[in-house]
Amino acid sequence: MTPFRVHHINSSTHRSPTFLALLFVTSSLGTQLRAVDLPPELPLWEKPPPDYVIREDVTEQVRTNKGRPGSPSGKNRVFSSVTSATYSIHRPRNPNGVGVVICPGGAFRDVWLDREGHDLAIWLKDHNVTSLVLKYRTRLPNDNPPANAWLNYQGAVQADGRQAIRILRKGTSDLKLDPDKIGICGFSAGGHLALTCSLTPEPKHPDTEVSGLPDFAGLFYPGIPDDVDEILDGRLSLAGDASAICPFFITNASIDRLTPADKCIAFYANLLKAGVKAELHVFGKGSHGFDLGTGRGASAAIWPTSFIAWLKDTDVRDRQEITWTFECPIAPHL
Repeated sequence: MTPFRVHHINSSTHRSPTFLALLFVTSSLGTQLRAVDLPPELPLWEKPPPDYVIREDVTEQVRTNKGRPGSPSGKNRVFSSVTSATYSIHRPRNPNGVGVVICPGGAFRDVWLDREGHDLAIWLKDHNVTSLVLKYRTRLPNDNPPANAWLNYQGAVQADGRQAIRILRKGTSDLKLDPDKIGICGFSAGGHLALTCSLTPEPKHPDTEVSGLPDFAGLFYPGIPDDVDEILDGRLSLAGDASAICPFFITNASIDRLTPADKCIAFYANLLKAGVKAELHVFGKGSHGFDLGTGRGASAAIWPTSFIAWLKDTDVRDRQEITWTFECPIAPHL
């Protein structure tokens, strides 16, 4: 197994000024030049999904923003009024057996599908990880929601998250995945979804063939539920053993005002107290919504590499056939 990939450049080779200028422009405009064709969106549910009625009077909306510098997809779409969940799978050439559902953020009103979905999937694809980008159902505009609207919606969106996990787990043969290495991760509200899918009991349905519980979870500047302590205690009581709860990777910025880092720190401390494996990274820069971290500070920019390294560390069975590809980050000049 070769954990690091090193590229050597012969510095003695002569390059013309024109070539160097072109190289600089190419590097600077990587977003546009690296824009890729995204995999197709497929319907998440073959049958009507449980616990939710699709409204025929609502039309899905999408707004397109300018792509962020360094975006692997070169796209920046935001979807709202999503009533029919979809998914897209990014397949690496040499899959290492690990699969992960990616849940973008958007306060459950929007889904930032590219910035917090496809961009990470493309990055993980280059590191041999198979990703499913989930466009889950969103909350719909309602001036007078019923008292139980939030709980009903959470049941529906968690069903979407677990169905995405099942799709990867049922497709392990075709996708060359290890059925015991299927996780879920998410940004902001998507982190909330990843957390609740990991800790709340899985409802049983007649057509449930495989488990929708994840083997690991990544929470990226996540929305931590106010009742997370009760959720964790309930899961521990039901499982009877902390080893039955998946490991967590948590990252946030110390200056995040929307999803404060102190809630992540408190959750991390409770996981450790309970005996659940967890790792936490809190960066001094980044603010909320730092996606892959490009241009948001030197330390925040390497969180995806830390996530890959953590995945390798949490491979509890230490399978030798699983290969990982990640670059050793080079510290910038201070």
